[in-house]
Amino acid sequence: MPDTDLVLVKELKAKNGSNIGHITLNSEETLNSLTLSMVDIIHSQLSEWEKEKNIVAVILEGAGDKAFCAGGDIRALYESMVQSPGGPNPFAEAFFEREYRLDYKIHKYSKPIICWVDGITMGGGVGLMLGCDYRFSTERTRFAMPEIGVGLFPDVGFTYFIDTLPKNIGLYMMLTATQLNAADTQLVGLTNNYISVTAKDSFTKAITELDWSDDLQKNSEILDLCIKNFKEMPLSKEGFPESQLESRLESVQALMSEDNLIDVTKNILTNSTQDEWFKRGIKGLVNGCPTSAHIIWEQCNFEKSKNLKEVFKFELDLAIQITRHPDFTEGIRAVIIEKDNQPQWSYADINNLPRKWIEEHLEPAWNKNPLDDLEN
Repeated sequence: MPDTDLVLVKELKAKNGSNIGHITLNSEETLNSLTLSMVDIIHSQLSEWEKEKNIVAVILEGAGDKAFCAGGDIRALYESMVQSPGGPNPFAEAFFEREYRLDYKIHKYSKPIICWVDGITMGGGVGLMLGCDYRFSTERTRFAMPEIGVGLFPDVGFTYFIDTLPKNIGLYMMLTATQLNAADTQLVGLTNNYISVTAKDSFTKAITELDWSDDLQKNSEILDLCIKNFKEMPLSKEGFPESQLESRLESVQALMSEDNLIDVTKNILTNSTQDEWFKRGIKGLVNGCPTSAHIIWEQCNFEKSKNLKEVFKFELDLAIQITRHPDFTEGIRAVIIEKDNQPQWSYADINNLPRKWIEEHLEPAWNKNPLDDLEN
């Protein structure tokens, strides 16, 4: 498929000569995972629409019924790391920088963006959705940040949002690769609206019929009201699942109450529960990369005063340092490429990992960070 077909772009006619931009990630075979070309196409299109007065809002979704976006182009990253072990790695550097630029643009976008978080939403897909004003989960939503399983870390700006979640829930999700359903994402604030897939077309039609203008504040108000009214319709609530997390929230927080990584992971691993939900979390941590676990702990202790720009700069340094160390390559090999699920991590024991090893990952990757030019 030509790169230009991997992102479908159109404009929906709305009232008063207005249009609504519509972007579809169109790579069902890869669960709409982001290639570098897709990142560039979306960034360019959003930049163009931001300058066009008749574009009043943007809708972002994934093709098919399985995924919004399952992440980034892991295979291309793997090939680049195999070819350039230890770096420098021009492809990886370009991929992460431009992906983060796109995520940052979405966060700072001047017009409302509606994201259908329908189906699998992980990694790079989370980066796209987090900055959207309206994040709609559906009955098919399956949300996770499973990077620990391949030796990476939950990036795409997630560091910024850890403290917006209920206490220690972000840390638990990141260490265990725990999957959330639609109700869970609503509970913790990762999504802020719910709509059944059967009602999506009706909602799209409804927003094209709003009384749009060139007043950004007024547009936000009428869109908010439309969403409020729509959520009260029975069809929009069809299929809404029960939260798996709500009844377990206090138990999770109790497990995570220690002030150091070793004791936190010990609590998770020695939990004698027969609850399958918790057992899946134990498995996620056991199979995960010990180096990633330590990096995740560093993420959760990143200076809270830092703004979003500083977070993306921190994550870019960290991501590139990870591509220059062996665990990310090995994790992709074991889980994605050869599928033997037997990664040989640099350090197998989370309890005996040299501090110097972690500090190497936390070093700046450049003298001047490529994201220094982002506007605050």
